[in-house]
Amino acid sequence: MRKFISKRRKEPLLLEGLNAAIERIAPEQGTILPLLKARYASVKAGFGGEQQLDRIFESYSFPMKHLVLYDLSLTSSTHFQMDTLFITPSYAIIFEVKNMAGKLKVINNPPQLIRTLDNGEVKGFNSPITQVQSNCELLRDWFQARDVYLPIYGAIVLAYSTQRIELFDTEIPFLFPKAVPTYIRNLPAEPPLLDNASFKRLGHELVASHREFIPPPISFTYPDIQNKIITGVACPSCGLFGMKKYMKGWHCTACDGTSPDAHKKAIRDWFLLFGGAMKNKDCREFLHIDRQQTANRILNSMNLQTEGANRNRSYSMNLRLKCEKRT
Repeated sequence: MRKFISKRRKEPLLLEGLNAAIERIAPEQGTILPLLKARYASVKAGFGGEQQLDRIFESYSFPMKHLVLYDLSLTSSTHFQMDTLFITPSYAIIFEVKNMAGKLKVINNPPQLIRTLDNGEVKGFNSPITQVQSNCELLRDWFQARDVYLPIYGAIVLAYSTQRIELFDTEIPFLFPKAVPTYIRNLPAEPPLLDNASFKRLGHELVASHREFIPPPISFTYPDIQNKIITGVACPSCGLFGMKKYMKGWHCTACDGTSPDAHKKAIRDWFLLFGGAMKNKDCREFLHIDRQQTANRILNSMNLQTEGANRNRSYSMNLRLKCEKRT
């Protein structure tokens, strides 16, 4: 049967925010830079692990009618996020993907994942079993609110077969990506509980109900960066900060490069790092602009939401969208 990827995966917005912070903090700024880089590497590894499972679904043809939805965020009694949802007219499966270095041990009391690195460092995390069980309950509630009564299964996928793990006796399966198709095909062959129209309608409603997670600004999580951020517009050619504004755009005094819109990334960086609403003064200080009129032209040329008028006007950004010049 034709593969049906109903919602594809996008790179987490948190990666973009962390990268903006890493680019704008000088190497000599104490211990904050290693912390940011470690967090970036962790989020990047998690995203890479999820992509390993994506490749299985994108290359494998299942015989049954199905939908695959990646990185789906819904709300029932509370907000919940599923790495991958595989759904058929007979059942649904939630896959939670883990990609962690070191030796992993999952314990039952208390529910916890314990990671031991090769250097002996030990750290505890929330149990992926508890996470999957909770998501199954929340998805069941979400279904029932819409008069949908599908059996829901949960499974944990270890992104790479080199990962080492010790488990207690649990009903939640732990799989490597290549074992996922066999797991799906071995599930009980139940008769369809949804007809074609109902299944199609459910798929549309799942996608329409998705609300992308917007992480808090990086400075909220790492307040120590507040006074360590390098301001200015970065040169797209050489990467150095401090481009100068001129009539047609921006000029880099270091490499003599020019750009008509290098300010767009700088303003997006500001929202990723600090969040909230940007005033004309914030724009001038961050971009190193002297004139209010220049800052106004820049802000008004971008796809930003506005509030207030004249001196009280502020701007906010929908980080789900890339800034584009208005036409």
